[in-house]
Amino acid sequence: MTFIERRKHPRVEISNLISYICKDDGGNPIKEGSGKAINISQGGLLIETSDPLEWQDILHLTIDIEDGWVGIEGKVIYCNADDFKKYRTGIQFLETNDKIQSFVMNLLKTYSKLLGLE
Repeated sequence: MTFIERRKHPRVEISNLISYICKDDGGNPIKEGSGKAINISQGGLLIETSDPLEWQDILHLTIDIEDGWVGIEGKVIYCNADDFKKYRTGIQFLETNDKIQSFVMNLLKTYSKLLGLE
């Protein structure tokens, strides 16, 4: 069986702190928490948290990258429990953030060089 990549953007492994605020339909905060970013792409990221998030939740994420914290809006695409009672949640970015895009592109260039793909 041949694997077909469905992702639009390549992902890069990271281990950066994140915090999030979950919002209701009116934009009011209903839940907040923190966790760790597992991987990131130009279109979204995978996070690990202690608490589950619901499909289609809208989040304001704050990610610790390079020289400070950067905020971005995202939507929960899926949330799965792992064997260690942690939750891995796929987040799709709902907006473009130049600092995050630059961060991801620099990571991709670095990994490509390290792997000899350039």
